[in-house]
Amino acid sequence: MKARYRRAAKALMKLNPDYLRTYTPEGIDEMEWETLETAITLWIQHFEVAVKKVLLSEKKLCEKVLGDFMEGLVWPECFIKISDKIMAVFFRFGEGVARSSKEPQKLFKLLDMFESLEKLKPQISQIFEGESGADICTRFRELEKLIIDASSKVFWEFGLQIEGNIDGLPPPQDGSVPKLVRYAINYLKYLTTVNYKTSMIKILRTQQTWRGKGGSSETGGNETLTDEDLLKHAISNVMEALQRNIESKRECCRDKVLVHVFTMNTYWYIYMRTKNTQLGEVLGEKCMKEGYKAVAEECAYLYQKQAWGGLVKVLDGEDLREEGKGSVGRVVSEKVETFFKGLNEVCEKHGRGVYSIPDVDLREQMREATLRVVVPAYAEFLESYSEFLNKKGYPSVERVKGLVVKAFDGGRLRRKGSAASGDWNVARNSGSLERE
Repeated sequence: MKARYRRAAKALMKLNPDYLRTYTPEGIDEMEWETLETAITLWIQHFEVAVKKVLLSEKKLCEKVLGDFMEGLVWPECFIKISDKIMAVFFRFGEGVARSSKEPQKLFKLLDMFESLEKLKPQISQIFEGESGADICTRFRELEKLIIDASSKVFWEFGLQIEGNIDGLPPPQDGSVPKLVRYAINYLKYLTTVNYKTSMIKILRTQQTWRGKGGSSETGGNETLTDEDLLKHAISNVMEALQRNIESKRECCRDKVLVHVFTMNTYWYIYMRTKNTQLGEVLGEKCMKEGYKAVAEECAYLYQKQAWGGLVKVLDGEDLREEGKGSVGRVVSEKVETFFKGLNEVCEKHGRGVYSIPDVDLREQMREATLRVVVPAYAEFLESYSEFLNKKGYPSVERVKGLVVKAFDGGRLRRKGSAASGDWNVARNSGSLERE
C-alpha cells in the first residue's frame, strides 16, 4: 500500500502542486491575489486529475489485484488508505480558501470551485462508494457546503461594503463616475454572464433551502421565487446599496452645478453599461428606465438649467421695456457684459474639466441641447437690441456657438497674451468690457 501511495503521490507531484503547501486561512490571506487566483485554477485542474485519473486507476488496480482476496473485503480498505492522504491535501486547501477573508473578487473563484465540485460529484460517489469511502464522501460534501456558504457571504458582504462606504465625502471633483460605481457595475455584469449566472443561482437556492425554503429576510420570505427572481432580488439589494451610496455623495455636494453633473454622469453610466446585457435582463427594462435612465435625464435637465439657464435669463428683455430710452443702451451693454462674464466662467470650468462629462454620447447630447438653448437666445437678443451696441464690439453668434462647442469638447479657453481675447470686448457707455 505504501508503495502504491508513493506512486500515486509521485504522479501528482509531476504537476508541481507547490501551492498546496499553503492551506490555512491565514496563509491564504497573505497570498497575493494573482498568486491565489492561479493556485485556485490549478487546484481545480489537479483535483480533477487526482480523482478521475490517478485514484480511479488505483481503484481499478486494487480491485484487480486484491479482488479475490478475502471475498473482496480487503481491496476497498486498501484503496481508501492510498486515497485518504491525497484527498486530504486537496480538501484542506479548498477549506482554507473557503474560510479565508471574504474579499469581493474571491466570489468568482469560489464559484469556479463550486462548479468543479458539482461536476466531480458523480465520480466521487462512484469511486468512493460503500462504507469504506464514507469519510471521504462526507468531507467532500462538507467542503462543498463551506464553499457555498463562503460564496454567499462574499456576495452579501459586497453589498454591505458598498453600504459601509458611505463616507460623508462629496463626489469626485470633476463630477465623474466614482470608481466604486464602475467596479460594482462591472462586478455584477460579470456575475450575470453565462459563466457564473447558473452557479450563483444554485448558491442562492441552496442557501434559501438551508434557511427553510425562503424564510430568511434575504429572500423576503417568499418561497415561490423563480431562479431568475431569486437572482434579481439578490442583485437588486446590491444595486439599492449602490444607489444609497450615490445619493449620500449627492447630498454632500455644495456646488449647484457639479451635483447635477455627477448624478447625471453616474446614473447614465449605470444605465448604458447595463443596457443590452445579462445584468440588464436580470434587472428588467422597467427598473432600468425608471431607476437609472429617468434619473439621469432629470439630472441632465437640472444641470442644463443650473449651468446655462442663468445665462439665458440674463438676456431676457422684459425689464428693458420698463427702461427709458436714454438708459436702454446702458442696460443692454450691462446685460451683454453679464452674459459673457457668465459664459466665460461656465465654459472655462467645462474646458478645464471641472464639469466633466466623460461619456461621448451624453456629452454630445448635452452640447446640442445647450446650443439649442443658448445660441438662439443670444441671436434673438442681438437682433432686438443691436442698435444699442457697437457692431464691432461684441462677438458674433457663430463665436458664441464655437465657445460652447469648445467647452464640451474639453478644450481650454485661451487668452491672447496677458490681455483678454479681442472677441470678448464689448462696447458700452463707459468704455470696453474685457474678459476677466
